[in-house]
Amino acid sequence: MNGSNVHFIWQDPSAIRNFRVGMCLHGHTMHSQECLWFLPRYLRQVPGLAPLVQRYQQPGAGGNASIDFSRAFWTPPLSPAAALRLEQEQIGRLALEPIVSLTDHDDIEAGTVLQVTANRQQVPVSVEWTVPYQASILHLGIHNLPLHEDRSWMASMAAYTSKPVEDHLPDLLSELARNPGVLIVLNHPFWLEEGVEEAGHRSAVDRFLCECLQWVHAFELNGTRVWKENAAAMALSEVYGRPVVSGGDRHAGEPAACLNLTNAESFAEFAGEVREGRSSVVFLPQYQESMPVRVLEAVWDILRPYPEFPGRRRWIDRFFYRGADGTARTLSEIWGDRVPWALGGATSIVQLLATTRLRSALRLLLADRGEVLP
Repeated sequence: MNGSNVHFIWQDPSAIRNFRVGMCLHGHTMHSQECLWFLPRYLRQVPGLAPLVQRYQQPGAGGNASIDFSRAFWTPPLSPAAALRLEQEQIGRLALEPIVSLTDHDDIEAGTVLQVTANRQQVPVSVEWTVPYQASILHLGIHNLPLHEDRSWMASMAAYTSKPVEDHLPDLLSELARNPGVLIVLNHPFWLEEGVEEAGHRSAVDRFLCECLQWVHAFELNGTRVWKENAAAMALSEVYGRPVVSGGDRHAGEPAACLNLTNAESFAEFAGEVREGRSSVVFLPQYQESMPVRVLEAVWDILRPYPEFPGRRRWIDRFFYRGADGTARTLSEIWGDRVPWALGGATSIVQLLATTRLRSALRLLLADRGEVLP
C-alpha cells in the first residue's frame, strides 16, 4: 500500500501542525568517503571556476600540481556530534521533536559513537550501503541496525560490496527485513554513480525491484536532487506500491531540505509506519533555492576552515589522495602548506562568491533556475 503525503512548507506552513516529530533521514559526516569527481562536476556550475576545474580534471595537466581525481576522495567536514546538532536545531525551530538517522557511506561509526550520549530510539545506527548490481551501483539506506548486531551486519554488507554476488543479495535483505525496527530505503533511485550509463542503471533498478521489492520498504525523495528526479521516484512508488520517504543527503553545512513528519515515539515505531505504507514528507524552504546557489554554499562549507575541528581544520586536511602503494594521505601531508596556486585561487573565488552580498546577487541572477515544483 502506498499512503504517501508530500508537502511543501512554503505552500502550506500548517502542514506540520498535526505532527510531533521531525524525522531526518540520510545525512553524512566525516566518516563518509566521497569520490572527488563529485566536486569538479558541481564546481563547473559556479561562475568563474569552470576553466580551473577543466585544467585539473585531466591527469597530467597543470604540471607537478595536477591531480588524478580518480585516486582522490574527500570527507565531509562535520563530526557526528556537529551533524546531529545541526539537524536537531533545524527540527527544533519547527517546534518538532527530532529523530536523526545519520547514514555515512558504508560506515556506522557516526551512529555508534553517538550512542555514548544519545538514545538509540532517537539516534539509530544506520548506513548508506553501496550495492554494486549489474552494470550499476545502487545505494540503500539501512536504518536502525539491531543493537549488538550492527557491526556484524556492517561486515556482511561490506563483504558484498567488495565481492558482489547478486544472487546473495535477496538473502541479505530478507534477513535484515526480519528485524521489525529496520527500515530499508532505495536512496535517490535515479541518481547515476560516476561512469554509470543511464540505460544500464535503469536495467539494474528494474531487475533489483523485480527480485528484491518485498524487502524494500520505501523510495527516497532526495533534498539535493532536482524535482524532476524526485517526481520520477514518486512515479516509481506508485508503480511498485511503496511509500516515499525523505532523504536530506546533507554532505556539508546545509541542514536537510526535506524531513519526514510523524507522531511515532521512536525510530522503530516510525519504521513500522513506513513498512505499513504510511509516510508524510515535507520539503523545507531551502529546496526552492536555485541549485547553483545551493551548490556554491555547499562547496564553500566543504572548503572553508573549521577551527573547532583540530586535525581537520583546513580543506587540505579533509581531502585525500591514494598513492601507488594504496595508502591514502591527506593533501596537507602531500603538499604541506604549498597549495597549488590554481587550487588556492579557486577556493578564494568560492569564498568571494559565498559572501552575503554576492550570494544575494547570484540568487537574483539565477532565480529562474530554481526548482520547478508542482
